[in-house]
Amino acid sequence: MDAPDTLDNLIERGAGVLTGGGLLGLPTDTQYALSALASDGAAVMRCYACKQRPDDDAMPIFLPSLDWLDRVATDIPAVARGVAEEVWPGAVTLVLQRNPEWRSLAAPGKTVALRIPDHPLALGLLAAIDAPLTGSSANRHGQPPALRADDVRTSLGEDVTVLPEAGVLPQGTASTILAWSDAEPRILRPGAMSNEHVEALLQRHGAAGG
Repeated sequence: MDAPDTLDNLIERGAGVLTGGGLLGLPTDTQYALSALASDGAAVMRCYACKQRPDDDAMPIFLPSLDWLDRVATDIPAVARGVAEEVWPGAVTLVLQRNPEWRSLAAPGKTVALRIPDHPLALGLLAAIDAPLTGSSANRHGQPPALRADDVRTSLGEDVTVLPEAGVLPQGTASTILAWSDAEPRILRPGAMSNEHVEALLQRHGAAGG
């Protein structure tokens, strides 16, 4: 008999899939994500293959907590750190310089896109694993994002274990992406947080916005 879909049971199930090298369809506050342990090279490459995504196209990374920020990124501008502390967990992704001591095939370049998703199942799973996960959208490359568990199954098939929404449905709008170039922030992709809110956020932390 299957265990009931309580939050604890779903976290345990998802953790077992990830630590076993599997791929997970994980609900977040924005969309479903295709998650694997970012440190598991074989699982990351399966993510690329499953999505039919070029393997030099970096994937976003979910962090378990702010404690991981300096382990994964380096030369973090004070404004970026302040933004992360205010909005995470939340629908804002920060593109920062990757710490060269942290390596993942999901982030093959010099930068890394980081976020902590605001969803009880995603947060519980990240806390249980205590390791970064891939956070690319759970759909074939170029297709519409998956907003429900059935969307993931339809798009990616049986290669992915899909967790249910756990009572909190993804809102549908992708995260806002902020990037830093020469220490100046800019909106790389508009998303769940309005541009006006982003500008106010950046000004609160000492930047003029961009």
